[in-house]
Amino acid sequence: MSKPDFKVVFWGVRGSIPVPGTHTIRYGGNTSCVQIQIGPRLLIMDAGTGIHRLGQELLKGSQPITGDIFISHTHWDHIQGFPFFSPAFIKGNRFNLYGQSKVNLNFGDLMRGQMMYEHFPVSLEQMGATITMNELVSDLTLDLGDGIKITTQESNHPGGCLCYRVDHGGRSCCYMTDMEHSPQTDQAMTEFAANADLLIYDANFTDDEYYGHGDLPSRIGWGHSTWQAGIKLLHAAKAKQLILFHHSNFHNDDDMDQIEKNARNLYANLAAAREGMVITL
Repeated sequence: MSKPDFKVVFWGVRGSIPVPGTHTIRYGGNTSCVQIQIGPRLLIMDAGTGIHRLGQELLKGSQPITGDIFISHTHWDHIQGFPFFSPAFIKGNRFNLYGQSKVNLNFGDLMRGQMMYEHFPVSLEQMGATITMNELVSDLTLDLGDGIKITTQESNHPGGCLCYRVDHGGRSCCYMTDMEHSPQTDQAMTEFAANADLLIYDANFTDDEYYGHGDLPSRIGWGHSTWQAGIKLLHAAKAKQLILFHHSNFHNDDDMDQIEKNARNLYANLAAAREGMVITL
């Protein structure tokens, strides 16, 4: 019996804020959203502005739509597209949302917060689809059925963030956004990413930008990593392919071309994420 397709589709690849314009045409300007399609099963990693276009594409297919949406954390660039995710407004569609509680608010309250009347004209409860909230913690393995397993790992990021590993049929993809490399967390991340087929990695900065070389300000402690650290993690974990992700808002297309070229000089099976990129495992 053949395995179902395991496809990874990039709909939003930026961090912090959307950066539309002529300077980001080739790589895209939408914030974080990645579709993982395993046969008929729809998984969505984060709901940045990229989820709007994903929603429009899903509406072209068969109805009703069901899916599992995993939120790494509720900073705006990872949830700001959800109020514009059209399939969530259609009765008969069903979505399971997964994420962490923060301080004194549960995950559901955090997702509802940006859709309070003071900020948005439609509340989450008024969206027509059936939406179920699910609380997650780190070091958890979740069985989604159909042979799909999700593993969580806390990253080094202000306020906390979850990385997700998706395993199915001997294939694996790690979604590792908003994480800052450090000696304290690198071992846990190496074990988390062990032998993965694909690492989607927070490469928001270059080493020079991160450490503040030359006249640049230091970004140590900001909660983001570098492509150089991503390659080190890939080797330590014995993973296969690296996709640079969560591109900085100040990196234009030419900057990204140079970053990808420099990174490929150290590891060939690597690319900088582009909107519309599709990877089949």
